[in-house]
Amino acid sequence: MQEIIFEKKVSKGSRFNQIYVPKSMENVIGVGDLVKVVLLKKQEEIYYKSQARLSEFKEYLAKKVFSILQKVGGIKAIFIVGSFLYETTYNDIDVSLIVDKEKENFENEIENLLTKKFNQRFHILLFSEQKLKTLIEKDPLTRAMFDSYISDKKFDFNHGRIIDKKHINFLLMMPEDLLEIDLSSKIFYDNIRRLITIEQFLKNEKLDRNIILNKIKNLIEGDLLDKIKDNQEINKEELDILRKIIKEKIYNINEMMNNGQKG
Repeated sequence: MQEIIFEKKVSKGSRFNQIYVPKSMENVIGVGDLVKVVLLKKQEEIYYKSQARLSEFKEYLAKKVFSILQKVGGIKAIFIVGSFLYETTYNDIDVSLIVDKEKENFENEIENLLTKKFNQRFHILLFSEQKLKTLIEKDPLTRAMFDSYISDKKFDFNHGRIIDKKHINFLLMMPEDLLEIDLSSKIFYDNIRRLITIEQFLKNEKLDRNIILNKIKNLIEGDLLDKIKDNQEINKEELDILRKIIKEKIYNINEMMNNGQKG
């Protein structure tokens, strides 16, 4: 933690953020005296964005992550996103950081630091403040990721929306490949979710996780949905169903972009 020290004259009254002098020291420190204030320990806080309160254990773990990373130089803000916030079981903890500047191997250093401390897998993403702003404006996946999070401080993400056709076409490359190549069923699930997120973004509709998951449920029959979420093997008929959904979604997205979708 960066050392924080400031000097201030002692005043009398009811000003906001006033520092109180103990009654036992009234004869030692009086109004007009110049004092020095040193931050010894910062209160551990969690800020919630569109997120239900975490369990006591998860909140304790999050505070520990924040406390450790706040002592690392160059980090401006810490966010925990992803499955840790919603699921009882999770493979890793997704941590996104706003940093002063990109440093070589910094991502790996943070990952190794947290893994060693908690014996838990972490996935680290680093952003400059400007890069994150740009991505939230034009990238549906980043915008959806930061639709809900917990953080170590308040942050303003009320950015505008930019339709960048080149970027959207880049995001469509993977779903397009799935029309031709066979990969694990979980990848089909992830890419259908990606396509729904892009659609929501282009329509300027909410990117709330529950809304997107409900749209997936409405598209895919229950047993097949369970299979692809669990990465189980699927047959040719089931594969054809998923490819039909992907093809229709890609067509709809291209139509929206070609027609100048404004939301």
